[in-house]
Amino acid sequence: MTDPTNPPPPDGPGEPPQPSTAPVAGPASETDPVIQSAPPVTGKRSNVRAWAVGGIALAVILCCGGAVIGTFNGDESEPTAGASSSPAPSPTSASPTTVAPTTAAPTSAAPTSALPSPTKAAPPPKPKPPSYKTLTERQWKLIAKDPDGYLGKTYVVYGRVTQFDAATGTDSFRADVAHRRMAEDYDYETNTILNGSESDLDNLVEDDIFRANVTVLGSFSYDTQIGGETTVALLQVDSIKVL
Repeated sequence: MTDPTNPPPPDGPGEPPQPSTAPVAGPASETDPVIQSAPPVTGKRSNVRAWAVGGIALAVILCCGGAVIGTFNGDESEPTAGASSSPAPSPTSASPTTVAPTTAAPTSAAPTSALPSPTKAAPPPKPKPPSYKTLTERQWKLIAKDPDGYLGKTYVVYGRVTQFDAATGTDSFRADVAHRRMAEDYDYETNTILNGSESDLDNLVEDDIFRANVTVLGSFSYDTQIGGETTVALLQVDSIKVL
């Protein structure tokens, strides 16, 4: 009979002694059954068990790691899906964009303020009314001699109407003109043609003595009643008064 308190020696020199699973009891009696100790576990079985435990632990770690990675991926995709499905941020982010053109409106108003400048430009000055100069006897004789040399000049003349009829028309007449008002009608010596507006000349007839503001238009030639031709000074009547 084998004593449970003294386990048998190990099978080999490299294997450590295995503890006995038998309970420690008092001195055995002849009536107690003999309890055989379990055969010792060899080193090979312990190595297999260690590999098995390691494999199970590795599988658990891999499963947990996959679940964690999946959880992170799920958490990261949720904000992305929420951002893409929610249309609200787009109008909100676009609202500052609509405000930007409003602030740019004053910039476009600067060229608009420059546009009225041509309208504000002073209009060209009106031509001054001509000043009509009085003449001396000699000055008037020079004009009558060469009217083309005094084209556009303005003067004050006096005269007597010698012809104002159907032959001359209603807007021109013939008169004897002098540099001033003469004492006698025959003192007006220079034959002259005068043109004017019909309204200004409406009250004028032959033998009237007048004072007129005139502009020299040059020389004028016309046929006489006796079949000849004569050239005289042509004056534009700007205003006229019967004396």
